[in-house]
Amino acid sequence: MSPRIRIPILLALLAAPLPAQSAAAQESPAPPPDSCAAGRISYVFIDNNSIFDTSETEGERRFGWAYRAANALHVRTREGVIRRELLFGTGTCYDPFLLEQTERLLRGYSFLSRVDVYGVRQPDGTYHVIVSTRDEWSTRLDLRVGTGDGFGFEGVRVVEDNLLGTGQSLGVFYYERNVTRNYGVSYFTPQFLGTRWDVTSELGRTRAGTLVHQEMAYPFVGEVSRWAGRQSFRREDRLFDYIMEDDPELRSSHIVVPLREQAFDLSVIRRLGTRGNTALIGAALSYQKMSYPGQIELAPQGDYDLREPAPDSLATLVRMQRQDLDNIRAFGLLGHRNVWWQRRRGLDSMRGQEDVRLGAEAILGLGRSISSLEPDDDLYTTLVLYTGFELGDALLIGRGRVDARRDLRATGADPEWEDIYLENELLAYLQTRLLPRQTIFARAAMAGAWNTRTPFQLTLGGSTGLRGYDRERMPGGRRFVATLEDRFYIGWPFPNVLDVGGTVFADAGRIWRGDVPFGGDYGWRASAGLGLRASFPEGSRSTYRIDIAWPLDRGTGAGDFRLSLTVGELRGLHSRFADSQLIRSRTQSVGGELFTFRN
Repeated sequence: MSPRIRIPILLALLAAPLPAQSAAAQESPAPPPDSCAAGRISYVFIDNNSIFDTSETEGERRFGWAYRAANALHVRTREGVIRRELLFGTGTCYDPFLLEQTERLLRGYSFLSRVDVYGVRQPDGTYHVIVSTRDEWSTRLDLRVGTGDGFGFEGVRVVEDNLLGTGQSLGVFYYERNVTRNYGVSYFTPQFLGTRWDVTSELGRTRAGTLVHQEMAYPFVGEVSRWAGRQSFRREDRLFDYIMEDDPELRSSHIVVPLREQAFDLSVIRRLGTRGNTALIGAALSYQKMSYPGQIELAPQGDYDLREPAPDSLATLVRMQRQDLDNIRAFGLLGHRNVWWQRRRGLDSMRGQEDVRLGAEAILGLGRSISSLEPDDDLYTTLVLYTGFELGDALLIGRGRVDARRDLRATGADPEWEDIYLENELLAYLQTRLLPRQTIFARAAMAGAWNTRTPFQLTLGGSTGLRGYDRERMPGGRRFVATLEDRFYIGWPFPNVLDVGGTVFADAGRIWRGDVPFGGDYGWRASAGLGLRASFPEGSRSTYRIDIAWPLDRGTGAGDFRLSLTVGELRGLHSRFADSQLIRSRTQSVGGELFTFRN
């Protein structure tokens, strides 16, 4: 499916399988019998349960058939999948920290809804450790519809997150929304050949050509492991479209730029320090090529199947954002991490348990191109910041990222720093004993770019902006959006089957022209909405939403009324929706995410 890629000897050595009993045992051998102050673990019991515990639902006989049917249709997670994630084993020292970390690692899997790891002291001074898990419903249907020009189908994704109980994910997808028309298959496993290597692959077709993505990663294991590494490859043909809302005659038309991207990276990272307080140092090698194989086109009235050459007056406006990239970069990666974890319930889910990272983290990556190997001569910089803390009953999270590229051959009036991308957000959650069924959520987010030389454009409407407006409304180069939302739990009508709740929200924001083609300054706008939220089974961390939202501007037409169906929260600490408009433009994937993936 994907092209053949040679994996260097260094990564091959890192890929050696871990012992099934623990990752902690890999870094330090089992201690002598008398060296454990708290005692040793003499037995580990895996209690892996299906979706419903029918013994707990005997009182609801009318739904007994439904519980049994759900369990029969679901393949329970295999014991070996859970056992391979343990950071301890029979004969190792009993360490509550390792039990806590194991619980958090297991809870990070989308196919497990509940995880409880605890020890029971025995008369002889040893411990029996019980690992109790409850499965999620792992077959997910993500159906997308739109209401811009009437109710219409926009795509579907079907994913099995726990294929035959192995923890592997297999999915098929088809999306068609304006310029996007992608279809294909995806696969992921977090335990490749019984090891802790993650393997991701995706193969598909786009409106412009093909899509191939392959990744092999050895993530940090909680706060206990010292090494991580990644190798990834991506090749994609796609169309980048510019919205022209300011021109009344071309408001429904789009300027289209064909793109071809190829990227490869290889990285190794080391942790230094103590648990929760570590320095990080790493190195990476990346290859990147971006080219424009076709001419600039016009899609009249949004019909991408009838594209025609764009008039020169319009094509000239986007040529400044068609700079070729062709480089091999050597990266140095530095960071510091002083964090601890807290378990909370019902932040971005209904009543599910969620792990929140508190403390602070700062990560810097510097990549110098090797001009003797490829044409580009530049310096790429990425900075990632994170902080989280409690303030009374409130939980505050701040996170941000800045990327910039310095052209070392710039002369005269040309700016040295190009493609400067900024995204940051402040999140706040308020949960009080006075309102135990409610979570007040607030968010302020800023995104934008400066001196862009590769395709870039944001919009104020859509799921990452004002939800009452179509995603193709109000284009620009810099955007601010504030959100206030009241998420509440109802429970009725079947609290032992699924969690049901609602939400009321309001968004306000503004977009500025910046230096992007066809951008505008539209002033402050706002929208409001309400919706239903549900999680299945009860206590799950997965959230299904149906929302309706409308603009608050006077005189706005009914066409801006929006209906959305989503799987997962649109915004929040555990949001499953990244800002796709930034992702499609950011030209480098080597950065802060290498330090923190799946840990």
